[in-house]
Amino acid sequence: MASSTLVAVFLLSALTFYAPSTTAQPVKDRSGNIVKNGGTFYILPSLLGARGGGVRKLPTGDESFPLSVVRSPFKDDKGLPVTISALIQSTYLPEGAVSLSFEYTPKWTAVPGFPEGTLVKIDGYYPNPLIGSFYITKSIFGHKNSYNLFFCEIFVPPACGNVTTVENDGNLLLAVTQESPYEFLLEPYLPTSADV
Repeated sequence: MASSTLVAVFLLSALTFYAPSTTAQPVKDRSGNIVKNGGTFYILPSLLGARGGGVRKLPTGDESFPLSVVRSPFKDDKGLPVTISALIQSTYLPEGAVSLSFEYTPKWTAVPGFPEGTLVKIDGYYPNPLIGSFYITKSIFGHKNSYNLFFCEIFVPPACGNVTTVENDGNLLLAVTQESPYEFLLEPYLPTSADV
């Protein structure tokens, strides 16, 4: 029992605090360029013919303003730019623990207790969000520069689930489940002169 607890603590610390090294692979955008830590990107579906477009925030359920992280139902909609930062100091974004946020909003979090399960929401508005981190990893299927997200709660042993989409009232909600993960590409956000 004690040895399994020690192994779980080691795995949790390795997942959360590993430093960039030769084993921490840099994340790449859809064109194969290494991604800057703290950069801003569109998160787009990697599969040709996939339903829906990029990631954005919308009000769902009883929300009076946009707190839900969803995929746009429209293929041509790139969604909103998302800033992705590693939880470690690095000039490039390595695979591993990350913080994600839309411009001028708090970071993303996972909130349990919805009819659809645990949903990805904007932090700070729901009581009892899960304590943990999102992780970005290279997808083993599909496009060579595609990635998946998963969320791990801080438990011993850690409880992890894939970030995927679930449908409700025509919305494609990002959720943490044991289903196949949402596979995506990162497209750099290039602000126009009107954005600056």
